[in-house]
Amino acid sequence: MKLMNLPSKEEFLASLKKEIQDETLVLPTFPDVALKAREAANNENITAEQLATIINTDAALSARLLKVANSPLFRARNKIDNIQVALTRLGHRVVRNLIMSITVEQMFQAESKIMAERFKKAWQHSIQVAAFSRVLAMSLPDLDPEQAMLAGLIHDIGVLPILLKAEKHDQLMAQPEALDNLIDELHTRVGSLIVEHWDFPKSLTDVVLEHENLYRDPRPEADYSDVVLVANLQTPSREQHKNNHLDWSKIPAFKKLGLDHEVDVITIEGVPEKIEEVEEIFITA
Repeated sequence: MKLMNLPSKEEFLASLKKEIQDETLVLPTFPDVALKAREAANNENITAEQLATIINTDAALSARLLKVANSPLFRARNKIDNIQVALTRLGHRVVRNLIMSITVEQMFQAESKIMAERFKKAWQHSIQVAAFSRVLAMSLPDLDPEQAMLAGLIHDIGVLPILLKAEKHDQLMAQPEALDNLIDELHTRVGSLIVEHWDFPKSLTDVVLEHENLYRDPRPEADYSDVVLVANLQTPSREQHKNNHLDWSKIPAFKKLGLDHEVDVITIEGVPEKIEEVEEIFITA
């Protein structure tokens, strides 16, 4: 929908693409320590001591990671009091994904009061999707719950640069419905550009690009895109979304996850508590 004095979706996306290519767009960025930790954790030969040294260069990140490691989410028998112990107990892969998840929160901080409420709403929705995604992945042996949680947190990352760029268009800011339509149409494509720029694995890039593609069915086994797609539909923050009026029985992801499309995941015994454990580590931080 093109309104008077507003850029079309094509113009807006073309402008964003050019700014990304020219490296003039202010992209959400990960702290250097998070990127270094990710790269180091992917090295099979790195020791827990070496990886801990990298993580400990950021005191705030270290403190947050220890808090998460000691949360009910991981049910540690004994208190974990340093990063090296956390790495030994949880494993490099789990800690790597936790670091990336923890640092995502920093990207949802708005600089202006105008955007603060929208950023807050986007972050709260991402937390819900992350929580649902982790719980769904726990029943799938081929998927990593922490990777699923990270996928849920970043699935709407494309919303952020759209909001920031929209601030420069007074007419767009004055018409919230037009901005919502723009976000709805473009956030998956913009988001995929961002995660590609971050050099994220294809499994996460696919999540960002395809979590609104309800009828995707590239393979018989469930993947992270299927998990986030279902989680995105099931979260309370999406109750008024247009996709709720579609026929969910035709969505392949439900069957792949072994779920009845008519059953709310939140009503399954034990699920609300597991979801709350995930939400708590982000909401109360």
